[in-house]
Amino acid sequence: MNILRPDSPVMNFLSTVADLIILNLLCLICCIPIVTIGAAYTAKYYVAMKIVRGEGTGVIIPFFKSFASNFKQATIIWIIQLIAIAVIVIDWLFTVSNGWSETVFAFKLGIILISAFVLMLTICIFPALARYKMTLPQSYKMALTLSFIRFIPLMLIVLLFAGSVIACIWYAQWFPIIYIFCSCTITYFVSLVFIKQFDKLEKAQADKIKALQEQVDYNPEVDAVGNVSIASAKKDVKELEEELNKEEEKKEDKSGNKVTRFFRTEKEKLIDLSNKQKLEYFAQYYLPVVLLIIGLLVAVVWYSIDIYKSNMLVAKGGLINCQISDEGKDYLTTDFLAWGGYKKSRTAVIMDSDEFDIKTDIDFEESYLDLTLRAAIMTGEVDYLILREDAIDNYGTTDYFQDISAIAASDKFTEDDYYYYVMTEEEIAKSKQGKSINDFFSTGKKNYDPVPIALKLNDEVEKRLGLDEQYTYYIAFANSIGASKNDDYAKLISYLFDL
Repeated sequence: MNILRPDSPVMNFLSTVADLIILNLLCLICCIPIVTIGAAYTAKYYVAMKIVRGEGTGVIIPFFKSFASNFKQATIIWIIQLIAIAVIVIDWLFTVSNGWSETVFAFKLGIILISAFVLMLTICIFPALARYKMTLPQSYKMALTLSFIRFIPLMLIVLLFAGSVIACIWYAQWFPIIYIFCSCTITYFVSLVFIKQFDKLEKAQADKIKALQEQVDYNPEVDAVGNVSIASAKKDVKELEEELNKEEEKKEDKSGNKVTRFFRTEKEKLIDLSNKQKLEYFAQYYLPVVLLIIGLLVAVVWYSIDIYKSNMLVAKGGLINCQISDEGKDYLTTDFLAWGGYKKSRTAVIMDSDEFDIKTDIDFEESYLDLTLRAAIMTGEVDYLILREDAIDNYGTTDYFQDISAIAASDKFTEDDYYYYVMTEEEIAKSKQGKSINDFFSTGKKNYDPVPIALKLNDEVEKRLGLDEQYTYYIAFANSIGASKNDDYAKLISYLFDL
């Protein structure tokens, strides 16, 4: 079989992937105005369900056709959901800023349940709107019904979404690849879940109509004037459906467990198929699932190895505007681990200026370097930094570095040994006005006193590290969620300064 033929399973699969990539990028672009997110997601799932069904009618034209036809209703729904999401985000920020452990259990449980409820509605309502023409109340009723009916698959999709967000943050440098892979995968499986459910609903409706037609002399024109009551025949229709279901169950072989029955059913489907047809059947129904499982296994192994390495890493340092000798690297890594009595499985790393390419200059500073450093700290790329004095002058804020007095023993150092971050009058004024949500919910008195964020390296430490002794250098510890291992940092300070 020629795999390069346009109708081959391989080319069909690659075509589906390409369509999903284009569709997700198109949806992302149309989401930029924010208010259009509802219409963009409705259009995305309108096209995605056609792609998954194999109804190859293109991507761009059907997308904008659905975008335009559903814009008004989808936008109203999205604004309602956006308000609900905003309230939930504010509640979470309020809870976190006041301390999770100190918040009343009933409030925490309530915010978790409400968040899950709103999330499930948001996931369900736009695919339903893409499939059916409904009023606003009907849309929410359908979304609520689907949330309960398909709860487990939707929760798995939510976990996949959460994993993709974590992956994008954890591996920020690979964000485009991770985003494309995860968005296409999520779109495919959300579409698959809803297609199966919509098919069941439509089949059930068709069966009811068929049963009704057989039960009564059905005439839409007569029914319209009320000569025949469809509602009165519901009981008879239900009984007829139960009888039909019993007959189907009698025909079906129920021996064995679900797994053996599944393989027996699939085997029966494949008996009369040629090898080419079997391959096409596998590519259409099982290849995406197999690829997803492989992808999930790779992700789990990858995350596990990465988490293990992170847990084994005692401290990872970076250099800004300075270079240390090879002996200095050994001093900060292998010698420090031996001195601290760490197990052989523990590691320490110091990245030189080529690996950690963030520099500054006394007279000139590029604004993108601020963003680069912020991203490196927020993603936990570094635990501590050794900086030349001009670098600490440029980057020395509490946004980047921890209060080092919580790490270094204050009785061992003088005020001249610390580098203090002092808020400007403009920063103090903005903080007092409550410019951020955290400031708005903050109930304690703000402290505007200078904060020690770095320690000056003495001549002895500079000599051990092989630094150019004509400059002054500081050590500072990253202010990020993943960089708060104060016991290890305190050991490093004690090791450097012979405390």
